[in-house]
Formats: sequence, structure tokens, C-alpha cells
Amino acid sequence: MFNYVVKRILLTLLILFGVSVILYGLVRLMPSDYVDMKYSAQLAQGTMQQADLDRMKELYGLLDNSFVGILKGYWKWFTKFISGDMGQSFIYGDKVSTVIGERMWYSFGFSLVSTIFQFAISIPLGIKAAVNQYGVLDYTVTIIVMIGISLPTFFMANLAIKIFAVDLGWLPIGGMKDPGLTASNSTAAERFFDTIKHFILPVLVLLILSLGGLMRHTRTNTLEVLNADYIRTARAKGLSERSVIYKHAFRNTLVPLATMFAGILPGLFSGAMITEEVFSIEGIGLAAYKATTQGDVPFIMGYNMFVALLTVIGTFLSDIMYSIVDPRVKLVK
Repeated sequence: MFNYVVKRILLTLLILFGVSVILYGLVRLMPSDYVDMKYSAQLAQGTMQQADLDRMKELYGLLDNSFVGILKGYWKWFTKFISGDMGQSFIYGDKVSTVIGERMWYSFGFSLVSTIFQFAISIPLGIKAAVNQYGVLDYTVTIIVMIGISLPTFFMANLAIKIFAVDLGWLPIGGMKDPGLTASNSTAAERFFDTIKHFILPVLVLLILSLGGLMRHTRTNTLEVLNADYIRTARAKGLSERSVIYKHAFRNTLVPLATMFAGILPGLFSGAMITEEVFSIEGIGLAAYKATTQGDVPFIMGYNMFVALLTVIGTFLSDIMYSIVDPRVKLVK
């Protein structure tokens, strides 16, 4: 086990290094950078000269886009990164680590709630649909799966706003809190429930869009397990259908689902860009979206390296879980 962990750590370092090299090169090769987008209007109006723009680019380390210049820029970023410094965000004017630390918890909050409901609903429904194959429930689950897979996030989010916020007026359109509620005119409980009220629609949208995939996996895996010889043997022994499904089949259904854990961990902390953009939630997903569209190199690098690290950690934990739910699987020494 120790040797396996050491090998995975070394492999993780190699993967992260490769990701950082590719990512930095792609970011620096974008058609326009932060300085171009910020001062394009002044340059077009003649209030700024090209020489001034070049000096600004040199100040931000974006002037030289040659191969050697990009290598120098990467080395400068890399030496800071391995020392624990992610750099200073161009658009937020603060350390990248500080911005990530402040904003990721908003994204984590509604993503965690959505994930809990997703598993609580998808797995039982997927199993029920498999047990009642081609029944009413099975066709209903299939329709939900198609909706979750087919509908884009921005459409579902705007539809939810139209129905529940505009037409019915039950929930706020967006934001994270009512600007009229302050510490001086409201209690902590009122502000807490107001935040929950603002998060209902984002959670609902994420839940609807994520139910389909997990239900489909659960249904398919359960159907495969129900056709196995040991399930027929359990039934032949006279075990109740409930015991056959939830004691024998369910454990083996979890084996493929354990691999999905690799994507859950980064998904909890990386935010939902489109959902946060539509609902104006100041989470890490919206921050990353703004940084990407405005060429904020330090934040783009810091955010994506953060997500890459969570991904490799999630993959490692997924392997551990796989070996737990299926004792036949042994970790390579």
C-alpha cells in the first residue's frame, strides 16, 4: 500500500507539471490578453499609443509572446507556484489563493446540497427502474434522463427563473442575498434563510441536469447485475426480492459508480460557471469565467491547477473506494 501511494504521488506531480506547461502555453497564445482587452477602447480612440500599451504589457509580463518569452514567463510563474505563491490576479487585485479561498465556499455550498440530493434520488430511482424494466417508472426515468442530458444549463436556468421567480414570484431571480437585509436591520437567522432562498433555484437547476447521468448508470449497472448467475441462485434459494436486490445486487451496482467519485470532488469546489453566471452567484465558477474571458493569466493558472489537483486526488480516492466496494480488486503494489 505504501509503495502504491508513493507511486501515485510521483505520478500526480508529473501530471500536474504537464498540465501546467500545456495550460500556460495555451493561455499565453490566446488572441488577446488582459492588457489588450482593458485598453482597446483607449487605443482605438487615440488616447493611448502603442508604445504605452507595450509598456503596460511588459509590466504585466505579457509583452513577449515568442517561444522563449513564454518559457521565461512560465518559469517565473512556476518558481512562484512551487513556493506556494499563485500570483496576483489582474482583475481582482488580490492574491489568487485569497480569491479562490473566499469564493469556492459559495460554489461548494450549493454544489454539495445538489450532489447529496442527486445521489439520494438517482440511485433509488435507477434501481427501481431496473427492477421494473419497461414499466411506467422505467419510462419515466428514461424521460428524466433524456431531459437531463439534452437540455443546456442556460436554458434550464432561465426557464426556472421565468417560472419560479418572474411568473410565480416565489423565489428571487438571482444573487446570494437580499441587499436590503443588513446586520443592523435583520437577525442572523433571517439572513441565513434568505441565503437558502437564493440558493434554491441554482440547486434545483444543477439537480435536474445531473440526475439523468447517474440514474442511467445506476439503471444499466443494476440490469447487468440482475442477470448474473449468483442473483438467479439467490432467488432459487427462496430469498425475498428485497433481500436479493438490496443485499446482493446493490453492493455490486456500486462498483462502477465508485469511479464517478473522481469527478465529484473537483465538481464540488470548482463551481458551475454557467449556473453562477445566470444566477449572479459570486462563486469560484463565475470568477473563473470572468478571468478566462478577460485574460487574467495568474487566476486562470491558479484556478485550473487547483481543479487539476482535486481531479487527481478524486481519482486516487476513487481507486481506494473501488477496492473497498469490490474486495476482488487489489491495489497494485
